[in-house]
Amino acid sequence: MNTLLALALLSSTPATPDWLAGDWDPYSNAFLGLRTLSIGKDTLSWKGCADARFEVLASDGDSVTLRLAPGTTCSLDDVARTRMDTVRLTLRPNRCDLGVSIYASAEAAKRNEPSAEGLYGKPKCPSGPAAHAAASFSTTPR
Repeated sequence: MNTLLALALLSSTPATPDWLAGDWDPYSNAFLGLRTLSIGKDTLSWKGCADARFEVLASDGDSVTLRLAPGTTCSLDDVARTRMDTVRLTLRPNRCDLGVSIYASAEAAKRNEPSAEGLYGKPKCPSGPAAHAAASFSTTPR
């Protein structure tokens, strides 16, 4: 019976969407210092944090919310070195651009108070970054 319960719990955990996997390049000034974001099935890599494990908290269509495992070294490239706790990623309609919101805590994510927001994009995407995307999207760490 315990095996069945464990399987039921595992199957209820949202999976990482296929569209999220791969490398994403920063378009926004706030994320240029973090460089390329690489996302796998259950790990991500950014400047200063390689293969950081995460769990998918929610996945709904073109939006996914990740919670980094405790003890990960992922942090923003700001003076205070804000630790990344929760990351919300939203694929734009052009299927090339990715809105990224980073939260210092689960509580901040619930209140929708990001520490930083910006835009990433797929390398070599046919549409490329919108000419105005980096300039018009919120890029200031909060």
